Amino acid sequence: MKSSHDFPNLNPKRADGLKPSGRPYQVIVVEDKDFQRKQIVQILESEGYKIMDSFANGKAALDFYDRNKADVDLITTNLDMPIMDGYALLFELQQRNNKAKVVFISDETTKGVVEDLLKMGASDFILKPIQRGRILERVKLALRRADQKPGNGVE
Repeated sequence: MKSSHDFPNLNPKRADGLKPSGRPYQVIVVEDKDFQRKQIVQILESEGYKIMDSFANGKAALDFYDRNKADVDLITTNLDMPIMDGYALLFELQQRNNKAKVVFISDETTKGVVEDLLKMGASDFILKPIQRGRILERVKLALRRADQKPGNGVE
């Protein structure tokens, strides 16, 4: 017997982390600050994204990417990090014909640096502080734009 508050969900929300096929987008998170890295991972996981791994510097992320590049849909990265920063990471990814979207989540920087990153192929630059809604919205937009490009199977 149904109680009076058992209403059917007429508009079930599809998790943002799922591809049109229903499989989760696979993500690498690169952030040198432990707490912020965990925050980003939790935010993305809460919407169904599959976090393949997370790293504190671009070099470790690049090594992982080289072993798993066919499966990576998205890389979120900070700009200023030790060993290899986000700028160098993006450059190295472009040398490898990277197909994954790269979204920077970083502190404020100069307009010129942001413009350079976008010209180099970054999908977006999100300013810290980390805000759940902003990150989910902008990551979703970057991935949807990629899904809607001609030749990606979604016309």
